Amino acid sequence: MGKEQELLEAARTGNVVLVEKLLSGKRGILGTASGSIPLPNLLSMWRGLNVNCADSSGYTPLHHASLNGHRDVVLKLLQFEASTNVADSKGCIPLHLAAWRGDVDIVRILVHHGPSHCRVNQQNHERETALHCAAQYGHSEVVSILLQELTDPTMRNSRDETPLDLAALYGRLQVRMDLSNVSSFYRVFPN
Repeated sequence: MGKEQELLEAARTGNVVLVEKLLSGKRGILGTASGSIPLPNLLSMWRGLNVNCADSSGYTPLHHASLNGHRDVVLKLLQFEASTNVADSKGCIPLHLAAWRGDVDIVRILVHHGPSHCRVNQQNHERETALHCAAQYGHSEVVSILLQELTDPTMRNSRDETPLDLAALYGRLQVRMDLSNVSSFYRVFPN
């Protein structure tokens, strides 16, 4: 297993110690039993491990950690400058996955602690934002956080649905009430 695969797996399983070890370069760089390091391995160590490497579905370590609720791994990856705005093969950024899961802590971390500003209105290939994901699954606390971050509740997905439409469709009463109040504000004071 290559180092990038190791990093992806460590992030998926929540192994923060291995994530830190891999990203900080503690890989036995003193040499092999013969006392020399092959040139390709030496160059790889010099360049360092790509914190934004991706698997076949486009998931980066940050996607895996966000989806699986590994808060400490998310923080560690961000410390090593993982990008919050890399999209997977479906156009989802880690914020989409954390919102879909309803993980309030990770949503907050992604929005406030990344090396780059997290794009809260980023749409995936279905044109859904993280707010659509949270609304559909009834994660009212995540909806509140995203609304505080100026996420646009009037954005429509590829089926022409707003987050409010999804909350209504799936019977998410609390989310529907929260979004109704904000959506009426947007109608009175459009962007």
